[in-house]
Amino acid sequence: MSWRLEYRGRALKEKPGGSLSTYLKVFSEEETTLKVRVTCVSEGLKVCYSPKLELKRGENLVNLSIQTPSRDMFKSLWLIKVVLEGAGKAEDAYIGVLPVSETASKKTIRQGLRDDRNYSVGAIGFVKTNAYYLSYRWRNGNKERGEFLEISRSSDGLEYSEVKKFCRKDYGYLSFEQSDFAAYPSGVVFLYSADVERRWRIFKVDAEKVEDIELPGVPVIDNAKDPAVAYCSSSGEFIVAYSDCSQPGHDLNIVTTKDFKSFETKAKGLFKSQLRQQGNDWSKKHIHAGSITFSDKYYVLFYDALPEKPSCFGSGWLGIAISEDLKNWIDLTPDKPLWKGSGVDHTFRYVAVYCSPEKYFLYAEEETTPNGRKDTVVYYRA
Repeated sequence: MSWRLEYRGRALKEKPGGSLSTYLKVFSEEETTLKVRVTCVSEGLKVCYSPKLELKRGENLVNLSIQTPSRDMFKSLWLIKVVLEGAGKAEDAYIGVLPVSETASKKTIRQGLRDDRNYSVGAIGFVKTNAYYLSYRWRNGNKERGEFLEISRSSDGLEYSEVKKFCRKDYGYLSFEQSDFAAYPSGVVFLYSADVERRWRIFKVDAEKVEDIELPGVPVIDNAKDPAVAYCSSSGEFIVAYSDCSQPGHDLNIVTTKDFKSFETKAKGLFKSQLRQQGNDWSKKHIHAGSITFSDKYYVLFYDALPEKPSCFGSGWLGIAISEDLKNWIDLTPDKPLWKGSGVDHTFRYVAVYCSPEKYFLYAEEETTPNGRKDTVVYYRA
């Protein structure tokens, strides 16, 4: 192999109407010419680059200058596809730009009950129907882990009021963790995870509208937790990504289903089977799927993970992967996470994303204090 890409993916954060520079690193065994083409760009993005690069032996950089769209052209992730050709071969690379960062507007939606690393509110689910809805669990110390699962409603995506609150003890559960919603033509599907006698299960509740959701629903995936779900209108299928408790690090499986009775596995053990080979060696433990979204013709998976065990019960840092078919995934954060919080473990996990052309909301469970308390926050542009 005369030349190779160090990584096939890269993710960045930039505001609307902003500009940034980035690069793709290429290692070459010989001097040769590399042709560079940008073949797919989200609407409104502008990319400047040299169409030809004379490779020298060793390390080379393909430099790109990017200008982001105005704030009326939001996507869950602005995407660029770069094709590199030379010496008889071609490789694709992808760059994703997140429209929010630490400089965006920020609001705390819910705050942990104590300023302590074992207190958190998060593990977020989201859906937008006639209003904005969030679901989240309250972790009130190690003895009261996942004590409550709460659903709240908002008219603007920023100010939320409680509409449902479920207590784990009422259902014989040891804990709640992540939940998520998907709206489809017949109503709303609500998935949540619960610890049942030291075994995690994912349950499903069907409802005409969010306010009608009642637990317990029915178990649909065993020995699994932390579901992220999306509905694909073109196929009439639900896409579910979840943590498989039988795999090291609770690696992710991605499946599709129309009825939650039969499932087609698209990717099993995503990190071990695909992302490790792309150079990701930081996502080893506490792997979660935060959110599945769509951008142009791509599926976008917001995930979180850690390289080692945290000081508290759970933590994670944000990463992103993309796919055209749900089977083959490109990691945009193979070398390092895109976003960390502060505090003891720098938690920034369980991300939920909503965007329209005019608005962008990124909800997260973020560690916000030196003592490690984790709150539900939203970074937004509207």
